[in-house]
Amino acid sequence: MSEITNKQQPQHLSRLVHVAKGTRYYDLQFADGTRARLYIIAKGIFRLIVDPAAEFKPLTPSLTIAASNFSLRPFEDSQLLVTDETFTIKSGQFSLRLQKNPAIFSIFDDQLHRYRMMQSSPIELGSDYSSEFLRQNKNEFYYGGGMQNGSFSHKGKIIEIKNTNLTGPGAVACPEGFFWSNAGFAELRNTWKDGIYNFKSDDGTTAVITHQTPIFDNFYLLGDSPAEILRQYYKITGSPLFLPKYALGLGYLGNYLDTCWTAAKPQENSAIKFEDGNTYKIARSNDDIAAKSSLNGEEQYQFSARAMIERYNSYHLPLSWFVPNYESKQDLNDDEMNNLVDFAKDQNVKIGFYGSLPTDASANFLKFKTDPANFPNEKIMQDFAITSEPLIDKNQTNRPWAMASNGWSAIQTLATTANEGVGGEWEQIATEIASFLSMSLSGQPNVGSAIDGKEGGGNAQVNIRDLQWKVFTPLLYSIDNYGNIQKTPFAFNAKMTRITRAYLKLREKIIPYLYTLTRAAQDGMPIVRPLFLAFPHERVNYTNQVKHEFMLGNNLLIAPITNGREDPSGASLKDNLYLPDHRTMWIDLFTGKKLIGGRIYDKLHYPLWHLPVYVRGGAILQESLRSALVYPQSKSSAILYEDDNQTNDYEKGHAATTQITSSVSGSNLHITVYPTEGSYTGLEEKQITNLTIMSDRYPGKVSLKLNDQFVPLTEYNDLDSFNKAEEGIFYQQDYMPCKEFGYFTGQLQPALRVRTPAVDIHDNKFELMIENFSYGSEVEQHAIIDSAMASPRSAAILTDRLTSKSITITWTNPTNFADKNIMADIEVNGIVHTNIDGNTFTFHELEPNTRYRFRIRNKFGNKVSDWSEYFGTHTKRDQMDYAISNVTVSSTGESEEDLPVENLTDLKLASEWLSKDQITKDSPLDLTFNFNHIYKLSRMVYVPRSRDRIGHVLRVQVAISKDGENFSDFSKEINWPNDAKNKVIGLRDVVAKSIKLRILATSDNLASGKEVLFFMAKE
Repeated sequence: MSEITNKQQPQHLSRLVHVAKGTRYYDLQFADGTRARLYIIAKGIFRLIVDPAAEFKPLTPSLTIAASNFSLRPFEDSQLLVTDETFTIKSGQFSLRLQKNPAIFSIFDDQLHRYRMMQSSPIELGSDYSSEFLRQNKNEFYYGGGMQNGSFSHKGKIIEIKNTNLTGPGAVACPEGFFWSNAGFAELRNTWKDGIYNFKSDDGTTAVITHQTPIFDNFYLLGDSPAEILRQYYKITGSPLFLPKYALGLGYLGNYLDTCWTAAKPQENSAIKFEDGNTYKIARSNDDIAAKSSLNGEEQYQFSARAMIERYNSYHLPLSWFVPNYESKQDLNDDEMNNLVDFAKDQNVKIGFYGSLPTDASANFLKFKTDPANFPNEKIMQDFAITSEPLIDKNQTNRPWAMASNGWSAIQTLATTANEGVGGEWEQIATEIASFLSMSLSGQPNVGSAIDGKEGGGNAQVNIRDLQWKVFTPLLYSIDNYGNIQKTPFAFNAKMTRITRAYLKLREKIIPYLYTLTRAAQDGMPIVRPLFLAFPHERVNYTNQVKHEFMLGNNLLIAPITNGREDPSGASLKDNLYLPDHRTMWIDLFTGKKLIGGRIYDKLHYPLWHLPVYVRGGAILQESLRSALVYPQSKSSAILYEDDNQTNDYEKGHAATTQITSSVSGSNLHITVYPTEGSYTGLEEKQITNLTIMSDRYPGKVSLKLNDQFVPLTEYNDLDSFNKAEEGIFYQQDYMPCKEFGYFTGQLQPALRVRTPAVDIHDNKFELMIENFSYGSEVEQHAIIDSAMASPRSAAILTDRLTSKSITITWTNPTNFADKNIMADIEVNGIVHTNIDGNTFTFHELEPNTRYRFRIRNKFGNKVSDWSEYFGTHTKRDQMDYAISNVTVSSTGESEEDLPVENLTDLKLASEWLSKDQITKDSPLDLTFNFNHIYKLSRMVYVPRSRDRIGHVLRVQVAISKDGENFSDFSKEINWPNDAKNKVIGLRDVVAKSIKLRILATSDNLASGKEVLFFMAKE
């Protein structure tokens, strides 16, 4: 929805003339007769309804928890105060100020002595829309809106609250009419209608929130932290699903009812070698079927669901859950289904189903059918709720769960958000990271996306890089049978499989940590977190500048590889890695390399096996209820959580927690393991406590107290003896936090292993004291200015390389610096970039049309020169500012129903077009593009479909019309190579109202594309 329609003259709310307190709400009357109601729902939760028809009918179906579930006490305790200018309703610490003229609503916090939110002008009501105008502060940032693909921080942006069923950049995979501000307020529009949120006013002082309904029905939620705001959201919509632990394991979705196979040549990209020694590919027509899939081998065993489960086991990659009928329209045979369920149970695999739960099936989980994007939002959510009922009815004790690819506000109560996506594209990785953050901040903590997408694929490097970062997200799964290649962790060669196996074993190791985060998400703390949740004092963490990295909980920072830049050895080149907080040490999970925070690291090299994952100094990573991996720094603590992994008994308090604290003072380390609190069925009361403490050197005296009494600890000289012991310590010089990566990195990370005697975990406290302890003491903390070191000279901008998203700077140094490994620090708008060598550097991923200010200094070890003088420039305007919008397109041929030709001009790279009719030499296809008025053009750009080579356009002609009716002769033929690169046709000084593109030849007689863009000439 790019525009809000307007059938009659819109009206702002007129002067507020009367406010009266009723039995359940405040009644508001305006000068023109409009009525409104203001509800006090709970502490810090208010609801304002403006209904032009004054009917105040409940929303059908309901979106929020019924008002009858809330106490009337907050409303009854509220007070109405009246002055000449304002009606004020006092509710606890908040003053709801209703200004009379103009009729502006605001919420003032009496404890903080500031406004939480304030309208800048009265609400506007049209015949089919309603808009709210909010005052926007300079340091105010906005989040939410659902899965806004490619962006999580919305300041300066316009976002759509409209389902597109697309996962690419600019689209909306799962919209939510809910957003919040770091000023401490959130809004939930109580509607099923689409919306558009404009946080990009010309002067930057107003945000406009619009939905396609004339009724303004809005909840205002107040909280002092992001977690508190999300808790308020859960109070009125419901809590997110608490997944059973098996759901965090490796999953697989495939179609073993409809998929057929045909023989393939080994050299074909889509060929898969099976156990019989032959290669096959998925049959795309009924004419060449060699074999059919089945559940248990009813056809040929090697093509069965059972065989796939066994195949994973043979690679030592056990599955945790499995969907065998993904996107199938066939009914499952009861006997075959039950046979598969029994087999899977023996393999410790849970079977779930696509679409709906079969009558006699085990009720574990479902993958909901994805309704079309144009389905009414309420119908989508109703379908989810109805489909869930049998699943819930059969699971009065255990926790059922579901997966959905779209949805609306409150989706977290019905399903996880599990996307399908497109594989083989770097841009998809970059987009999904920010999308996960956006969804997490919209109240949906349970997110995931298929490894290397559902479709596309075939690029081994992208496949590996995609799997790596998704290991650190809530849901991890593959969707098979739809892409260019088999979407399994062993689809490529032995080298690639070794890497994927290492990461999947790492996934198994972090599941206890991830499970604890899943439980914490019930209380408003996302699992996948933006940096500002852990480091709220740094402004950069609130922006899209850091949208390509995230925190898993508070202790792991993941910075995925998002492009194909490589060094000569084939290792990925990584720029713009931001590590927060200059007081925090960050440790590479795989190599143990330590870096100090508060700066951006550039020119880092990561071989294919190596994902940038950094452990926060002070981290205490859970391995079990009484076992943890500790990275000591300063003071830190952690709560380790455990329950029975699958039932709802946790709601009754049947769960256990253990608190561990760590404190470093000088060269002394003090760790305390407190008695475990709580219990659940199956918890062992007497347990050993295991601690692995990262340490740079052999420590001094190690003492252990049990309830304030010293107890002896035996020191062992070898790991085998320590592992057999009931208590003791062992300094392991060859320890590796992720032992599966020993094949790739020879860098060992010494650690002190501590095992305490088995005791009753509820009654005993352990205190561990270590003297002469050192970890990270050699890490550079503060740079020392060396006045004798020369500063860089002649620092300047290379204007010929300036773009809308990049700036290249150059500098010189004295000749005697040539062999001294002098590096450079470059400060960019107050943030230091480091690890830069040479005498030129290009900053990428910048904001268009933005001023950047630089200064530079030399660095050698921990010594630095003085800074240079400041210099700077503006990035150029975004080229899309010159792209013509509202272009209509028609075709002489038919298009695939779900890939219409209109997608070519929607300015969204996430959408695609695919023709249905064949193109031949004698039957070309014409596309006619019409502009809303005459433009002077510079160029047109064809953006090919990149998920596969279907429909790549290879030969075209162009005709021009100045009036939209009469066209010039077609141009000479223009030939393009068969690749996914953008194709440009120069149109300098061409004036046109319409352009006709004749497609003469394609890669396979079909035509496709992501976009055809037209750029106006720059003034």
